[in-house]
Amino acid sequence: GSNDVMNVVGFSTRTEVMFETGTHNKQIVKNAIESLKPTGESTSEAAAIDDAIELIEESGLDAGVVYVISDFRAVGDSVIVFDAPDRVRVNLLPVYTEPVDNVSIDRVFTPRKLIRPGEVVRVGVALTNHSMEHPANFPLELIVEGRRKAEQLVRLSPAASATITFGVSMNEWGIHHCRVAKNHDRLPIDDDRYFLLEVSRKIPVTLIRGRKFTGDDNKNAASYFFVDKALNPRGSGDGEFSVDTVDEQAVTVARLNTKGVVVWTDPTNLGRDQLDLLTRYIHSGGAVLVFVGGDRGPVWRSNDFRAYLGIQKITNRDAGEDEHITSFQKEHPIFNLFNDDELEFLSRSTVRRFVSASGVAPDSVLAYFSNGDPAMWECRRGKGRLLVVAMSPDMSSGDLPLSPMFLPLIHTSVSYLASAEGTDFRRENFVGSDLFFDLPPTWVSHGTQLVVSGPNGEQARPAIYEAPAGGLKVMLTRPEAAGFYRLLSDTTRIIDVAVNVNTVESNLNPRPLTDRFIGGARVIGTSDHFVENLRRERQGREVYAAFLLLAVCALVGEAVLGRKA
Repeated sequence: GSNDVMNVVGFSTRTEVMFETGTHNKQIVKNAIESLKPTGESTSEAAAIDDAIELIEESGLDAGVVYVISDFRAVGDSVIVFDAPDRVRVNLLPVYTEPVDNVSIDRVFTPRKLIRPGEVVRVGVALTNHSMEHPANFPLELIVEGRRKAEQLVRLSPAASATITFGVSMNEWGIHHCRVAKNHDRLPIDDDRYFLLEVSRKIPVTLIRGRKFTGDDNKNAASYFFVDKALNPRGSGDGEFSVDTVDEQAVTVARLNTKGVVVWTDPTNLGRDQLDLLTRYIHSGGAVLVFVGGDRGPVWRSNDFRAYLGIQKITNRDAGEDEHITSFQKEHPIFNLFNDDELEFLSRSTVRRFVSASGVAPDSVLAYFSNGDPAMWECRRGKGRLLVVAMSPDMSSGDLPLSPMFLPLIHTSVSYLASAEGTDFRRENFVGSDLFFDLPPTWVSHGTQLVVSGPNGEQARPAIYEAPAGGLKVMLTRPEAAGFYRLLSDTTRIIDVAVNVNTVESNLNPRPLTDRFIGGARVIGTSDHFVENLRRERQGREVYAAFLLLAVCALVGEAVLGRKA
């Protein structure tokens, strides 16, 4: 009506009120609706209804009507919850009600750790056929840097889900931009999924130094000296490993590379905060190699530390005259690269001092000392792995650091921990949700301006803040498109991340719009009789026919009574 005040609320998971005070002009309202653009975000009808009710209450009008125009497709929580006063009516206008077939690519599962050049890794792709009646047959492609790498023919039964696995290897190191794609259907936005695969030229190693004493010669050198030399023998950083050395008390989240390995020698005086940090690191998928030995330190008295190592009790022991490491688990990846002669050569290294650990799970032991105590064992902690060696790699503990097998043993242990075993279940980045980058420590002191470049080349200034757990984070507010986003300093790339669509609304089957789901709102059918349905909602059902029938009944009654009189 000409006296009605109108407003428009555009909505996804967030809402946008188009007019501050409302308008009487229908053309302006039409233009506002035309200006709204579809996004890849999810939907919240309840948030839009709440905003619309608030607009009516703040307007001072006696009554108001909310019309919710949506497809009302099925979602995880299909109930629409709102609180409307008696003077406000809520009407739902479904734009179509028929079911629509759709197949969505829901998730890509990538290896958790670094990928080495030429290493074959498995990439899993989760798919769902949302049709309740029709099967789906289609080719699924794996595309790397714009070129098709692999393809599989997928067959999905009605209402079925499946995970398809691709085996893939890449010889060139670097960060590869990958995409899984299928033929586009009625909802093309969920037919592509973006992800990154990093093929590493180097394995990042954080070397945590416990006991720090270093003499003037190798005989008195601390154990981290020999580990550092094994990982970086030339001291030039051009080998297979990049080593970042840090003292126990200086360990921070920024020093723990999520795709690297932590090597911890001679734990001595680690603080509770640092131990908690290492515990969270390994549970979230990190890998740690610990050499337990040297002098006793305060950390040895900690029950949390012993639990971290997977033991109940720990004791320093002086070895006998002929103590050595033996009984290797030859099938384990650390030792299966060595032949029997090489393992025999490794076992000839004398052991002078070691740690006797009790409570180690027998099935976790990878090697023993000749007296029967565990020499090396592996623990699973959450999504990560811990490898423990019950001696220090220094000359006071034995001559293992001088063995020709010491360097390959360190290399195979670190490479194993950095291997691509397992799947990365970290949180995905979704369209419409704030996007976060971890700013590497090397860029913290840079005074250059940071920008984020989106998949279409658009650039935006991000916000920078300090995370509660330490380190700096960069945040881009609500990215609008799926694809790859790049954090740049001037023109230098810092980090790439992938952003995808949340497929929570990929089920295009209609939501049941009954009182159980819509909280008292009315449903106005948008069929061929839409205009009549809408008029009835605004004015009520026409009653002239009922009044006419009553009038006829009255006339008949009057005639009957007249005859009786």
